[in-house]
Amino acid sequence: MNRSSIQHKRCAIYTRKSSEEGLEQSFNSLHAQREACEAYIRSQAAEGWVLMDTVYDDGGFSGGTIDRPALKQLLRDIDNGLVDLVMVYKVDRLSRSLADFVRLIEQFDQQNISFVSVTQQFNTASSMGRLTLNVLLSFAQFEREVTSERIRDKIAASKKKGLWMGGAVPLGYDVVNKQLVVNDLEAQQVRQLFEQYLGFGSVKKLKSWADHQGMLSKRRTTQKQRQMGGCAISRGALYTILKNPTYIGKVAHQNELFDGQHQGIMETVLWQEVQAKLSQNRQQQQLKTHCQSPSLLAGILFDDLGNPMSPSHSKKGKKRYRYYVSQALLQFREQDAGSVTRLGGKDIEDIVITQLKALLSNPNQLLNGVNNGTLSATDHQALTKNAGAIAKKWDHQSTEKQITYLKNFIQRITVSRHQVVINLSGAEILTHCLGRNLLGQHQSNVSNPIKLAIPVHLKRCGIETRLIMVNGPAPKTHSSSVKALQTALLKALTWNQELITGKALSASEIAKREKVTSRYVTHILKLAFLSPAIIKSIIQGSLPASFNMEVFKKMDLKYFWDDQEDKLLVW
Repeated sequence: MNRSSIQHKRCAIYTRKSSEEGLEQSFNSLHAQREACEAYIRSQAAEGWVLMDTVYDDGGFSGGTIDRPALKQLLRDIDNGLVDLVMVYKVDRLSRSLADFVRLIEQFDQQNISFVSVTQQFNTASSMGRLTLNVLLSFAQFEREVTSERIRDKIAASKKKGLWMGGAVPLGYDVVNKQLVVNDLEAQQVRQLFEQYLGFGSVKKLKSWADHQGMLSKRRTTQKQRQMGGCAISRGALYTILKNPTYIGKVAHQNELFDGQHQGIMETVLWQEVQAKLSQNRQQQQLKTHCQSPSLLAGILFDDLGNPMSPSHSKKGKKRYRYYVSQALLQFREQDAGSVTRLGGKDIEDIVITQLKALLSNPNQLLNGVNNGTLSATDHQALTKNAGAIAKKWDHQSTEKQITYLKNFIQRITVSRHQVVINLSGAEILTHCLGRNLLGQHQSNVSNPIKLAIPVHLKRCGIETRLIMVNGPAPKTHSSSVKALQTALLKALTWNQELITGKALSASEIAKREKVTSRYVTHILKLAFLSPAIIKSIIQGSLPASFNMEVFKKMDLKYFWDDQEDKLLVW
């Protein structure tokens, strides 16, 4: 064959070493890999293989990721058509991840790049070569996972022996010969932080005090000689310090504490008092959140297939929205869910409380439910009087008291698309209202629960679904919805007047002035053409609760007032 007819193949050698250890040597692992690859290329000179001058060496980079500078440069050169063949010493030098390796090989194939491993002979162009590659890489990944497990086991065993296993050095200590040694000056600051926290009872106040004292975080130097720390201690860092068992000579591992081989810097009693205070503050914060918007029916509300409906919430800005959601839905068992999977918290609570108060306020209904004629006249009088008092004072009772009544009086609430069934305990109502336990005395009379069935229907109100009592009061319009409508109406009338008088030439001009879109101005201007009856309802806030700006934007309103009123006032 004529030498000039041989097609040259530009060969790029890629080398990698996982750790930086030994890279400072004059001849290291990267050099050894490259030397073997160069020798292989020289042996293929007759095939036109030519070594590229560019060096692609990744020293100190793991094969578990492709985020490596030399590899990225190699891929860029491949995309630019500068490489014909990629060579490595072993397959795992390119990648130890099967998924990453497959993606790299696919990228090579798209550019018609050959891939060669010096110590493992195969051709990526054949199916057998691909199979061999995948098998080899699977073993490489397996080896990596086994190594990781060994490392985790070693760390666990070392921590159980009380050894410090590295990481960020905690404030109050220095590292000498890979062991924690007390830094007296910093240790004094740590003790002050613990003592002051017990006095303040708040990390927020503790941070203000620490900033005022000029306390700074631990200074440290990374392996790459970057200086970190030496700044004001953040609230998150203060929490970490206050919860760190290192300060009492302990080592933590998987929620367990082991005696450390380092010296503690404070008494165990002080550390435990701080932990108790932190726990108390967490509980108080949770209780505060729950008291602001409690879920009164938690534990007694079920859907019509028997799934508990658990409290849930979402937040938009500072506003918190409460719901009850079927456990079937939360556990991804939609096929097991009842006809209602999600309810507004206030909707169902209002219905239940309204029915309970009505029962307690109605002597005839109450007596029919809890008595078959065996109660004395005195008991009748006491029952109706005390039950009525509970209903009358309900809105003035504390949240805790309301929850107590609901949990004691109600055994179970079952909700479906068409009714809410409330099962009440006549025995508990009697016991509470009469001040003594009558369950044994009147077992046959009160053992069966009182059953209230309330017809309801689900109604679309704006962008949410509401549970409405049949023949019950219409849901109240939310004050924010009323205000938004009234504000929009004022804008519409003002802007329309500007267009009529020529003060504004177009909706686009108004939009530019108000810094809104022309589409928004067009939507709002429609309000100016509503019928006088609808405008009056908006001003008075007497439109149905289901009507709000979201509904208005989606409605195709005619300019005939009768059509508008038919669509809006009976919505």
